[in-house]
Amino acid sequence: MFDAIFTFFLAIAILAVALALSVAITLPFTGALVRWRANYNPLAVGLDQESRVGPTLTSLFGTMKRIKRLEGWQGLWKGMYPTLLYSTLLSVLSIIFVGASATKGPKNSYSVPEAGGISMAIFSMLLATISLPMTIIINRAIITPYKLPNSAKGSLRILLTPLERSKPYMLYMTPGLLATTLTHVVCATLLARTMRIFFLGISSVTDDETVRNIAWWRWILYLAWQCLSTLWFTPLEVIATRLSVQPNNSGDALSTEEEAPEGISFSGADEDVIGLRPSTEPYLGMVDCARKIIEEEGWASLYRGFLFTMLGSVFGSTM
Repeated sequence: MFDAIFTFFLAIAILAVALALSVAITLPFTGALVRWRANYNPLAVGLDQESRVGPTLTSLFGTMKRIKRLEGWQGLWKGMYPTLLYSTLLSVLSIIFVGASATKGPKNSYSVPEAGGISMAIFSMLLATISLPMTIIINRAIITPYKLPNSAKGSLRILLTPLERSKPYMLYMTPGLLATTLTHVVCATLLARTMRIFFLGISSVTDDETVRNIAWWRWILYLAWQCLSTLWFTPLEVIATRLSVQPNNSGDALSTEEEAPEGISFSGADEDVIGLRPSTEPYLGMVDCARKIIEEEGWASLYRGFLFTMLGSVFGSTM
């Protein structure tokens, strides 16, 4: 009995350390990716097509350099606590429902769960349920210009609007975010598993003997499919990022325009790392968000960070 209890707590401790190290290493990159995708950089009206309004970010590493210059090293690790909490919750659910074979990486990459049927359905629903509010909190924690306090209550006061704090279910009613999240989850679990079976003839790549017996051309087709999936995964991730940082408000008083609570200071110096779309003209849904991004910023903005999404899809497909 003692050995079982000791083994359990030892496993929990190892998991906690592993997750903490993973988040610490990846967060500077994923945080920069979130800011790059959230940055509102419209074409200037009446000027040539190369002229834009607001901060112009063209690469992940360029974004990281700007963060370091304006906010210091600590700016690269914004959102550490909620990201660690989310990773822990997801790991526990993965162990319970799909035998720890499903993981969601920092760039929204998944390794496809091998469980099926009811377990897969429950996992997908729980994943969508947890992903939506956590995506909102994590992304806002990353892009906020303020230094967040160590208390969860104080941080949520900054990250969420008064309406969202008084009615938490409003997070699920963020225009278009639920539809975008569900679409992403379905593509990353059910569709991905179906295509793995179609191309490789197996639902999991954990059996080394089975993997070695798969023809090389099947692997090429499967990896090509994973690369192709970037065409819809990247826009979904960009849209989800934009919608998640858009506040829900019931009136004209917008929390993003209110003064910071007493005792809260700005992270940067005299300018923000990124620009955000005016909250007076919100995106009305997933399709509306995609349309406005294309009209105002160009279609290429929907594919910010596509290379990292592609690498995540290919890497996740072999796990």
